[in-house]
Amino acid sequence: MKIQNITLYSLLGSSLLFLDRLTKHLVMYSISHYQVNQYVSIDLVFNRGMSFGLFHSENVMTFTAVNILIGCVIACLAAHTYARIVNGKLIIGEIFIFAGAISNVLDRCIHGAVVDFIALSYHDWHFAVFNVADIFIFLGVMLMLILEYSESWKVS
Repeated sequence: MKIQNITLYSLLGSSLLFLDRLTKHLVMYSISHYQVNQYVSIDLVFNRGMSFGLFHSENVMTFTAVNILIGCVIACLAAHTYARIVNGKLIIGEIFIFAGAISNVLDRCIHGAVVDFIALSYHDWHFAVFNVADIFIFLGVMLMLILEYSESWKVS
């Protein structure tokens, strides 16, 4: 991998990580609740589970198991990313995922839970609360899929 690519990937990852950490800090210490409109609000919650609050528990064993599972997923992504680097492929999607995952892991270490605050609702229906890191992870997965399929379409 070229030094220029490493620098750009590092800058992108650092910027994404900083943006997520900044938004979480602002919500925790300045804006714990704010109604943006009838569909979106800022509501501070601490999620000890995974996406959408799955496996949320105050039980230490459950929290530890969730953390181990997340670590395994990150390790698999690291192996996949290394293979793409060796083959000279773009890893922009992976950088988005790593930035979001690292920030959420930092939350787990610092706060004992992930700091979530973007709440979506429609009338009486409430969607799961999420954060900017979760948006980065979602965008990263979409970028990975787009890049993977566009590469396979070129070969066909």
